[in-house]
Amino acid sequence: MPAINHGCKGCNRSPQLSDEKIERLVAIAIQHKQPHELTPESVQQARMNTCLSCPSLQYGTTCKHCGCLVHIRTRLSASYCPSPYGSQWEKEDVLSDILRYNANGNG
Repeated sequence: MPAINHGCKGCNRSPQLSDEKIERLVAIAIQHKQPHELTPESVQQARMNTCLSCPSLQYGTTCKHCGCLVHIRTRLSASYCPSPYGSQWEKEDVLSDILRYNANGNG
C-alpha cells in the first residue's frame, strides 16, 4: 500500500479520523481522570467551538500548533490553547465561568 502524505508531521498515513475513532480515543483519554481533571460540558463546548473556527485546525480534528486532537485537549481542565498568538480559549473560559456562576443563582 503506498504511503499517503497529507502534510502530517508524525506519519505518512492519512490523519483524518472517523467520528467513531474520535469517540473511542476520547473515552480512552478520559477513562481514569477524576472529575476535577475534566472541564464542565459548557467549557468544553466553548473551547471546541473556538477550535472548530480556528484557522490552525487541520482535518477538523488536529491543532496545527501542538498536533493534539482538539476533541481530547478541550476536555482536560489543565489544558490550554497552544496558539503562539495567545490563548484563543481565554475569552470563552471566562464567559463560561460567568454563565455557570450566574446559573447557580449567584448573579
